[in-house]
Amino acid sequence: MQNDPSVVATAYWHRLADGRVQCDLCPRYSKLRDGRRGLCFVGEARDGAVVPTTCGRSSGFCVDPIGKKPLNHFLPASPVLSLGTAGCNLACKFCQNWDISNSREVGTLADQASPESLARAAQRLRCSSVAFT
Repeated sequence: MQNDPSVVATAYWHRLADGRVQCDLCPRYSKLRDGRRGLCFVGEARDGAVVPTTCGRSSGFCVDPIGKKPLNHFLPASPVLSLGTAGCNLACKFCQNWDISNSREVGTLADQASPESLARAAQRLRCSSVAFT
């Protein structure tokens, strides 16, 4: 693997007989050769393994009301710090974030977002929770 701090190895893949690797993280089961990404654009084959390329990066942050999330009775009326990355395995045409979720530009993953900095931001913004969306 490259010495990139944003790349975290995963165990959710297996090698295929033809030399490709198959991502087993979702039901799409993308079959990839080195340097190729799956439908989600998040998983990439590198050195014979599948690695997520979005760890520690986000395409945007905002404070939302918790009621906007699909959570029933979870901290009612509280604010939540929302963040997300480019890439998605669903490809829904009606998605409110279609331009981000279907982006194939690595620059869309511009902002750094370590767990520690997210926790500090949530506290500073008086958010009771953090949501990955």
